[in-house]
Amino acid sequence: MTTELEKRLTALEKTNRRYQLTIASMLLIMGAFVISSYNKQQQVPDKITAKAFEVVGTNGKVLVNLSSYNNNGAITTYDATGNYLVDIVSNTSGYGNINIYDGKGKPTIQLYNVKGGGGAVAIKNSQGKDAVMLSLMTSGSGHLSLNSPTGGKLFWLGETTEKNADLKMYNASGNQSVRLAATNVNDGSVETYSNTGTRMTYITADVNGDGSVTTFNRSGVRNGRLPQ
Repeated sequence: MTTELEKRLTALEKTNRRYQLTIASMLLIMGAFVISSYNKQQQVPDKITAKAFEVVGTNGKVLVNLSSYNNNGAITTYDATGNYLVDIVSNTSGYGNINIYDGKGKPTIQLYNVKGGGGAVAIKNSQGKDAVMLSLMTSGSGHLSLNSPTGGKLFWLGETTEKNADLKMYNASGNQSVRLAATNVNDGSVETYSNTGTRMTYITADVNGDGSVTTFNRSGVRNGRLPQ
């Protein structure tokens, strides 16, 4: 009797051990599968190819757009309501442009390339008018202009055809009022104008190198000169 009971207990222990081994093996296999799947999910692809890519916010609005414009690459960012913030695009000539917006659809700063090569910066006021322009002349020299709130000229700084400094100032009507520059023989000169833009006085040096003043009437005709 005792011997038969011992045999049964021994067989039951063997069966339990087999079950334990089977369950342990299954758990190990499942754990390895989970770890393997997790590692695969964490892998980052080396390259993603698409014609466009968008990043959206929690409300579904597009915040960043990577696509093409004028057959060149473009990046545009938006605020949470869909208004432009920054544009990195190209113009029709294929030059790069950067546009910064006020969040209400109006550009405030533009960085772009000019025809013939070189860069330019435009700072705009709240009305979208160019308030400050930093650019290049066709010769490649720097050029700076300041404008009124309506976009009219106030101040212009560049160069003369002889590549001397040239400064022009304008009145509220957009007419030239003062000019400081140099003559074609590199003498300094000052010109003043009427409120309609007609030259009234011209101060420079004469052929002998002495100072001279020439005056004009409101029609622009010379009516006096010192020395005679």
